[in-house]
Amino acid sequence: MPTTTPYGDSDGPGSSRTDVPVQPWTAPARSAAPRRARAGLAAQFVLQFLYIPLGFLLVIGWVAFLVGTAPAGGGGGAEITDPADVLIGLSRSGISWRRLRVEWNGRPEDWETFTEGLLKDRFARAEKKSGWDPAELPPSGVRRAVTGLGRHHYRGLAPTRVEESAERHGWSVDRTKSSSVQGRLHFFRRMPPPVHVGVPDPYGAPPAPGTPWGPMRCRVVVPLLTLVLAPRVRFLELRRSPHAYVRHLRTYLEKRFRAESARERRRDTYRFDGAGRVMRRVSVGPRHFRGAGAAAVLRIAADQGWKLDPAFPADPQGILHLCRLDAGRRRKA
Repeated sequence: MPTTTPYGDSDGPGSSRTDVPVQPWTAPARSAAPRRARAGLAAQFVLQFLYIPLGFLLVIGWVAFLVGTAPAGGGGGAEITDPADVLIGLSRSGISWRRLRVEWNGRPEDWETFTEGLLKDRFARAEKKSGWDPAELPPSGVRRAVTGLGRHHYRGLAPTRVEESAERHGWSVDRTKSSSVQGRLHFFRRMPPPVHVGVPDPYGAPPAPGTPWGPMRCRVVVPLLTLVLAPRVRFLELRRSPHAYVRHLRTYLEKRFRAESARERRRDTYRFDGAGRVMRRVSVGPRHFRGAGAAAVLRIAADQGWKLDPAFPADPQGILHLCRLDAGRRRKA
């Protein structure tokens, strides 16, 4: 029988993920990996200025060849590796001057400073950008930020010391994904939903122009320069009519809500909670409500059963995230 992993996802009270069994992960080594030969380090550092640009040219040439020789109808050809993955692999195969110096000296204190800096940068980036995908973000809004670190970035340190460093920053090692054989460590951190402050009542008095949730300043130059790209919303901005914006919002949001509600409830598209519910999510850019204000979006959304998504920061000057809990169709007894 599968066992619930303590590192798995939890979507709130009453939720238990029993579909993913615990994968035993051997305890990380308490000693550092063997040092690399200095001759190999020097060769890699020098030759990377040759093989990385050459690899980029070969990948671009190969893609151009495939596009030129592809059949007119498309399809039928053999599947190839995604060129983007090859380019990313090439860029990551290089070695920086800082890492070269750390590996060349091999002192644990140098490795600790180097690895600590990498972890801080990756943790900060992951806390800001990771875990927002609808297939990863549960209805509770408790986001699971993830990142990883290869052995070549902590070779001079024991994995246990890297784990201790991560714990000081509030992160934990994902034992279901980390590999003591490959040496790659995966980290995760639970990120609670942000606290919303100053969000107006959808049915309260409309905020005044110039206030955070009120109508925004309409522009002239930007709408004229981008008129061809989005003529409808750019004409709205040039008209400077709040009522026209409200009419546009009602039509636009109704269309978005209907399309999102019609999407199939699949596990590779949505995260389910313990009760089998998913959170339908829709985002609205400021170009659609600039002249009416973000509060107008909340009011129209509330009329149709949607609300401000508590999982995302409330930004009345930027993208607004709306949500509605969907329990699915009830089965007949």
